[in-house]
Amino acid sequence: MTSDPTTQNSKPKTQNLSNWGVVGHEWAIAHLEKSLAHGRIRHAYLFTGPAGVGKTTLAQAFARRLNCLHEDDSVRPCGECSACRRITSRNHPDVRIIEAEAVGGTLKIEQVREMMRALALRPYEGRYRVSILRRFHEARPQAADALLKTLEEPPPYVVLLLTAENVNLLPATILSRCQPVRLRPLPAAQVERALIERWGADPEQAALLAQLSGGRLGWAVNALAGDGELTFRDLALDDLERVLTESRVGRFQRAETMAKRKDDLRETLILWQAFWRDVVLIASESRVPPVNRDRRATLNRLAREIGLEEAQAALRATRAALDDLGKNVNTRLSLEVMLLDYPGLKRQ
Repeated sequence: MTSDPTTQNSKPKTQNLSNWGVVGHEWAIAHLEKSLAHGRIRHAYLFTGPAGVGKTTLAQAFARRLNCLHEDDSVRPCGECSACRRITSRNHPDVRIIEAEAVGGTLKIEQVREMMRALALRPYEGRYRVSILRRFHEARPQAADALLKTLEEPPPYVVLLLTAENVNLLPATILSRCQPVRLRPLPAAQVERALIERWGADPEQAALLAQLSGGRLGWAVNALAGDGELTFRDLALDDLERVLTESRVGRFQRAETMAKRKDDLRETLILWQAFWRDVVLIASESRVPPVNRDRRATLNRLAREIGLEEAQAALRATRAALDDLGKNVNTRLSLEVMLLDYPGLKRQ
């Protein structure tokens, strides 16, 4: 390190922000770059934020930054050297991604133990051994406990990058040993521009997906690729419209069914929350455009029929149910309360 790191690194840091190849999250990249410039690399980082916001993308970029082979530190990660390319393609011997073996599954203790055995060895060719533990909020308690030893006594060449959607689902012992990096949703205009410029989306389609994404670029990119996000969203919103016609008994039954779908419940409630926000905006005659603009007719009708007060109550109830998912609360009971607060029962 030089005697005047501030002067030397002022320009390279600006350059590094674009070299990372990440859309948005400039503040997070600048924070990580600052740690590198001052030689304060933590052995464990926790990237948090909603699904599809870019947690794994940023973690992989950080792994490239740590192990890039380019001679000039100011252009790392270069994205072109063999190390950068293999980390991107998940073929680097010193960088591993560990996650649940199936969608909706859990990270098992055997996976953590296997990772720990690999971390005990010095890097094969990189500067650091990096393990990215995706969706660590899905880890079984035994897996989290097994990770603690590495977090407490990490080898100097090990960097652990954990991702999680909800910190409330993580043990306090894990949280206290990780440097938090909280990723926020991107502005819709930034998502729209990225879809057009980097993924070749049609401008009209990009505008719709950017609004629907809620600032989650990963969601938008997957939806553009036809990976089922739009189909899931349409089904979820169709279900919401059906809820409003159901009786009290029907809503209790729906709460029971929804509580069993733990793998997609959070995403469903996020979509419902955006829907009710749109109704509130229209009912209050706001100039802010609705997110679900392809359902404008339904939104307008609901805003007229239920009014601002009931729309706000439904939005508050959905937000409360979302918050409860990260707490030790009975999920079915929470959903029952939410659905009973939704409009429609009074008119039946």
